[in-house]
Amino acid sequence: MAGIYGADVAQLRALGKALTASSARLMSTATALSRNVGEPGTWKGADAEGFRNDWNGTHSLLLGRVIEALADAGKAAARHADEQERASGAGGAAGRTSSAGGPPGTAAGDATSDYLTGGEHSVVRHPDRGEANLSAPELDRLRGLVRDAASGDNFFVGNDSDVNKLRDALTGLKPAQLNQLLESLTDDELRSLGSGAAADGKGLFNWEGTTPFERQQLLDQFLSKASAEQVGRLKDLIPWAQPDGQAMGDAARPDGPEASSTDRWMEPKWPVIGQRPGTGDIRQGQYGDCVVLAAAGAMVNADPGWAREHVTDNGNGTVSVLLFDKNGEEQWVTVTSDLPANSNGAQMGAKAGFGGNWPAYVEKALAQVYTEDDRNDGTAEGAPPDQAYPPGNYRAIEGNWGPDAFQYLAGPDVERTDDAGKLWEAARRGRPALVTTLGETPEEAPNGYHAGHAYFVTGVDERGNIVLQNPWGPSEPRMQISQDEFSRLFSDATVAG
Repeated sequence: MAGIYGADVAQLRALGKALTASSARLMSTATALSRNVGEPGTWKGADAEGFRNDWNGTHSLLLGRVIEALADAGKAAARHADEQERASGAGGAAGRTSSAGGPPGTAAGDATSDYLTGGEHSVVRHPDRGEANLSAPELDRLRGLVRDAASGDNFFVGNDSDVNKLRDALTGLKPAQLNQLLESLTDDELRSLGSGAAADGKGLFNWEGTTPFERQQLLDQFLSKASAEQVGRLKDLIPWAQPDGQAMGDAARPDGPEASSTDRWMEPKWPVIGQRPGTGDIRQGQYGDCVVLAAAGAMVNADPGWAREHVTDNGNGTVSVLLFDKNGEEQWVTVTSDLPANSNGAQMGAKAGFGGNWPAYVEKALAQVYTEDDRNDGTAEGAPPDQAYPPGNYRAIEGNWGPDAFQYLAGPDVERTDDAGKLWEAARRGRPALVTTLGETPEEAPNGYHAGHAYFVTGVDERGNIVLQNPWGPSEPRMQISQDEFSRLFSDATVAG
């Protein structure tokens, strides 16, 4: 600690708060600018389009790095103040952190802290943690349910009912009680539970098997309520708590798909939900999941509150995403907050926008439960042919058909159509919709057109054309297309009810 010897604790804390506040103010300004720049009707013409592309593609990203650097410096100054206080024996306030989850040295409810961490911008699922007050008999009963669920397949009976009984019992527990149960379980018991819950255990007379959503409902109860320490333990002991992060890549990219056989992970710095989540946050990464990101863009375009209501930071190193299951019912899927990393250690999937990192968690949650993958996805020249990947793989959500992915976000009332009239009516009514291009680029394709790609509809312009946004990011050219162009140059559309 030689670097902070003799430092003035009060001045360090003041500096930390000033840096954090500056970061928050700059982020607020950048968010407002992005929103204004993104409105094509505000400023028109070639100069406007050029600046819009520069802002979205370069300026906003550089500004984001400054915002992040200021926030990191603020945290470092506050941390050094804590270290100096401990070193000088001041005690008392040493090591204080915000109960709102903010940087050290910020008060609970501090607006700058909330802005940077996402704090108040997520819908809290379990605001009352309760007390660890399970009686010994109740704890024994719950441990018995864990053992039953861990028992694996029985040829005649199966164990899916045991998995669901345990899930239902956990649903009634407060987070502190759930954590009490986890602390009472050995590592071997948790490993066995992971193995038993993953088995297709419906027995002889029902071949459906334990579904991905049933398994994830059980995992959701554990991950969303557990302490950060127990979350790490669950991730280590239950293999299917983390999907396989490998990528086939996006075949629609001009330079071809960038596959990745690495399965590395990183902890992102950006908040899950920022102040104003929106379509500017849709920035597809290395995965070839344009349909997924286009569907997410369509949902938040139709309902600006969608991201905040469907993606939430649990504050314990996990994030919950609300998806539709096969029965058309909304279910929480909870994943750990780390995300796949490329060979350079950077975020490999969807990139964060000023409204947060929420699209990356939509990807991760969907990878855990997606069952619609087939063997028809395109692959790079010379690469092995595609295969159908099961749930628990990011590769399962790459290269899929619009209605298949859209139904997880919008529900079962989705329709694939090549009827321009239906698409335009949906766009005028503000319903979520995405459009897919042909397998080869037509000669008369508009600027921004990429073959084998999906776009989401953001509205209808003054000429009656629909406006399409590329999920690669807001810096990509927007296409304004007529009904005739849709019929001639595009494959189909998917519209949510």
